[in-house]
Parts: sequence; C-alpha cells; structure tokens
Amino acid sequence: MKTLAALAALAVAGTAFAGPITNGNLVVYRVGTGSGTLVNTGNAVFLDEYTPAGTLVQSIAMPTTVSGSNKQLIASGTASSEGFLSVSTDGRYITLTGYAANLGGTSSLSTSTGARTVGIFEVATGTIDTSTALTDFAPSNNPRSAVTTNGTDLWVAGGSGGVRYATKGATTSTQLATSLTNIRQVNLFGGQLYVSSGSGTNTFRGISTVGSGIPTASGQTITRLAGLSDTANASSYAFFLADLSDSVPGVDTMYVADDSSTVGGIQKFSLVGSSWVANGTLGTAADAYRGLTAAVTQSGVQLFATRKGGTAAAGGGELVSLLDASGYNARISGSITLVATAGSNTAFRGVGYVVPAPGSIALLAMGGLVATRRRR
Repeated sequence: MKTLAALAALAVAGTAFAGPITNGNLVVYRVGTGSGTLVNTGNAVFLDEYTPAGTLVQSIAMPTTVSGSNKQLIASGTASSEGFLSVSTDGRYITLTGYAANLGGTSSLSTSTGARTVGIFEVATGTIDTSTALTDFAPSNNPRSAVTTNGTDLWVAGGSGGVRYATKGATTSTQLATSLTNIRQVNLFGGQLYVSSGSGTNTFRGISTVGSGIPTASGQTITRLAGLSDTANASSYAFFLADLSDSVPGVDTMYVADDSSTVGGIQKFSLVGSSWVANGTLGTAADAYRGLTAAVTQSGVQLFATRKGGTAAAGGGELVSLLDASGYNARISGSITLVATAGSNTAFRGVGYVVPAPGSIALLAMGGLVATRRRR
C-alpha cells in the first residue's frame, strides 16, 4: 500500500490516481460530463466502471489540464470513431487516446495540429499516466486507439499517419507502414499486431496484420486477412480474436463490430484452412456497433459491445452483452441484452472487460488478450 508521503510525491510529479478496476467488471470510454452539449472542440473523458449487470461502480476522470508530466486527454464529443480501449499483453494496463488540448477551444479538435495524448491506466493501482503526447500521431485527424505490451512500449493508430510505435513519455513516434494510413483499432492477439479499417477498395477493409509478430521498425507490410472483403467487411471497428479449436493452431475465431448499413452488427468469422469464413451477424445495422470486447468462458464467448454512440450533440450510446455458445466454425448465436445507457449529454465509445487470468488480472479491452482456450 502506498504511504501518504509517496502519494504526495507522485502527485507533484503529475501522476493521477483513481480506484483500481474490480475483476469481472466492465470499463467504458465516456465523453462528456452530462452538463452542456457535446462539441467537436472538446469534452472531458472518463473511464466508467460497470458491473456486468449494469451497475455503475466508479467514474475515472482523465486530466483536462497539464499537471507535472501529465498532459490533457480530452476528446471530440461528436467523433464516433474515437475512444477505443485496449489492454497490455500482461493484463496490467488499459490504454486510450485523446488530444493534448485545453477545453473551451474554438476550432474542431480533429483538424488541429497539436499533439495527441496516449493514456495508460494501471488496472490494479488506479494510476493514470498521460505523459505521452505525440506530435506526429494522427496529424489533423482523429486519434483512435493505442495498445501496450508492458506499460512502456506503445502502438497507436488514427485517421491519418498509419500505425505507429512509440514509448511512454515520448513526443514523436515511428510509422510502421505507409500503405494504410486511416486506421480505427490497433490491437494484439497471440503475439501478432492487428489493425482494423473501413478504408480502401479491395485492399484493407476489415482486419489486417502488421508485419510479423509485434514490430517496432518502419517498412512493415499490412496484409488483410484471407477471406475478408469489402462487401463482407464494409465498415470494421473493434475486433476480438480467440482460440476455440484444438485442431487449428493459434487464434481461429474472430468477432468484429461493424456499423455499416449493409452488414452492420457483431460479425463472427472462423479460420477454416487458410481462409476466414463468415459465421453470421447479430444485431441491427441501424444500431451502429463500434466498440467490442470479449472473453472465452466455459459457457462460450462472452461479448460486450457499445452501439448507438453517434455524432449528436446530445450524446447517446448503449452497452450490450451477448453470449455466443456456438463454438468454432458455427453460426453466431445468443440474444443481445441491454446493460447500460449513456446519460444525457454524454456518449459511449469503447468498452473493456476485466477477467481473471492465471496468476494475474487480465483486462480485455475492445478485443484485448485471449483469456483461455475453450476445449471442444
């Protein structure tokens, strides 16, 4: 336990604190305080902790002013593509992104040229670090996602500039690939870096790998997963990969949130041979699914998603759950259940799920780690 003196010293250094996240609960990226409408010039950001039944446990505020080494982390209140959450591979950190700007600005944040902030939240202690403000991350566009392996090494992506590598506290980053610059979610599964996108024609819509493994240097190749297409993956956002079958090496099942008017909902794919095969979609396209997280349980894949969090000034958004018990290479099944609804003048963006892992606490944020293998 930290002493009062230690806490005071850290406070002077710019480190903020909240309560730890309880194992088994959910975390939602929320924009807006509820007082005043949402605006593209910037609103405050919170991590809201919920029980799976929808009870609000705590709201964790991100910094809105500079404090020591910590920078501001605010978001555009009307940008539905921002606000994804991810998790470190050791399960210790939630990562999120925003803008290193003050509230009360007069121009749109997404077109601003200022630095973009990466927030690192330590699950077990409640420590908030926003010391990373990158001047070359998503320039004049939306910062959307970040993931870390250890709380120090960071991979970020947004509406411009492509997927990039940086370290905590840095001001610049390394662009890993130049072929795809408009990215929505960046995440790690089974020792591989992946990104999602709704950009391009016959190239990158859907989910793609970035190089081989977890690269940190430029010159990487981005490759869309075999079997995916512009038609099947019209507008991919958050995603989750799992290992459900003993007969298929590595990850073999994938869930994708899609907000398109054609295939929108929670999509399921399975790796059959060398190609990803569609296993159906649940949800209504009009509900605009974007956030997604999941964990493999003995009963099936427990999914949570955020939807309806659009661009309205009054906010909006719902947190929903789904248990898919169908298994590997079977049509997605189950009923979508409403868990929580965003309050007035707030909007839900990304979602994370705190689940147990052997010997530690693992947090699966919008498709973080593969928790366990479900035997078949």
